[in-house]
Amino acid sequence: MTTFKKTSAIFTALFSLILIAGINLSVAQSGNVVDVINESDDHTILSELLEITELNNVIAQQGPFTVVAPTDAAFEEMGSELDELREDPERAQNVVIGHLFQGEVPAEEAEPALNIEISEGDIPATNGLVHITDTVIMN
Repeated sequence: MTTFKKTSAIFTALFSLILIAGINLSVAQSGNVVDVINESDDHTILSELLEITELNNVIAQQGPFTVVAPTDAAFEEMGSELDELREDPERAQNVVIGHLFQGEVPAEEAEPALNIEISEGDIPATNGLVHITDTVIMN
């Protein structure tokens, strides 16, 4: 293979990778914070509570917000208290609001302020950030 063909092949491969990475980045940032949560298989309970409390409509349309998103496993550790949240929208709203913050709060600031461990932070959304945690913040 000539030097020109090798260079051309390398350039084409690199250009393709850049295009693919750019497409993935735009997909990740195309949804709002509610979309990010709803698209996660590990956040079905938070998604359900957002719907029960109708906060999903509010935070999907406004912002910016930071959502500290407990995993389903974190909610399941609550046992029967989770069932009570599902049956009491006002109480569920208080719990969900404890995970919402006005503005974009980076994970490195949220973690010590809330005294929680963030397993994945600074997930971008069109109207804020999402941080993943294994802790349900109780007010």
